[in-house]
Amino acid sequence: MFALITLFLLSFVAAVNVTITTVAIWNTSRIGAVSNGSEDETPVAATNTNQERIRAIIMAGRSFCGKSTFGECQTDSDCIVGGCAGQVCQSKNEEQAVTTCEYQDCYNPAIYNLSCVCIKNKCMWSRLTEDKIKKIIKKENKINITARVWECPLECTCTGSTIKCTLANGREMTVYAGKSGNVIVQVKGENMMTNVTLYKLDKKIYGVFRNNETREIKMLPDQVRERIRERLQRQLENENITLDEDGIYRYRAHKRARLFAFIPVTLMVRAEIDPNTGEIIKISKNPWWFFLAKDESQQIVGASCGTVTPGENDACCVNKGYNFWNNNTNQCEFLP
Repeated sequence: MFALITLFLLSFVAAVNVTITTVAIWNTSRIGAVSNGSEDETPVAATNTNQERIRAIIMAGRSFCGKSTFGECQTDSDCIVGGCAGQVCQSKNEEQAVTTCEYQDCYNPAIYNLSCVCIKNKCMWSRLTEDKIKKIIKKENKINITARVWECPLECTCTGSTIKCTLANGREMTVYAGKSGNVIVQVKGENMMTNVTLYKLDKKIYGVFRNNETREIKMLPDQVRERIRERLQRQLENENITLDEDGIYRYRAHKRARLFAFIPVTLMVRAEIDPNTGEIIKISKNPWWFFLAKDESQQIVGASCGTVTPGENDACCVNKGYNFWNNNTNQCEFLP
């Protein structure tokens, strides 16, 4: 009997490549959420009063909890703020929103740099106004690998089919041609592939996603790789990062393990990451036999900004392109 069970398990391991972990990251483009983007300049540590307030709310796990009705509009003047606590963005042509009258900090759009504006004929809370989008979506800001030297975006250099751009805090991004019409974006040696149209303005990167939605891309491929490795605390192999038309990073990698401590297996790690927030909201269940497999990969030591000298965590995060260190989540965070 024992021999039959062992034979079955060996056949099972040889036949499958198992996904052990799926990390899902909040996609703020969902209904009722805000349109992504930011009016902030380069990332800075949270030091002034308003930023400290925002930081406290983020560290408490509070994202903006106002609502958008997506009512019809033609201009920003057609959109008004409603609700007892001013938490609803609606069209002036709709019936006045009726809400409860308790006040919460997460209702305050000013804390999150949001405005009630008309985007694509819908009233919604957004960090990008139509005027800002018009400034972004210009030929001179487009990251086009076929651009001639005089068509290169500001603070970029174009050589052949390669573009190099300077981002916030001196970070450098290289873009070059990939396969099947994709482009490859490289930051600090880490690559991601995408067919999304990219723009650069004021040292920030924006993408035009499905339904012609423009959003800021705050998290870049080196940060995606680090975020996943910090979460799993394991070295990963054959990493692949893709930014799709829905505005989501799709991450895949392999992790080595041994079933029953002696049968080598390759486990697939899959992740989804929001390039604007990086907030992890879900981890899938592991395969039922996961407890029988032991990681073979080496554990990461000292990769996080949480391991630096106390008091220097924020500076470490800013150097990596974030805004501050969150002691509650033990990771670097972006301000809204």
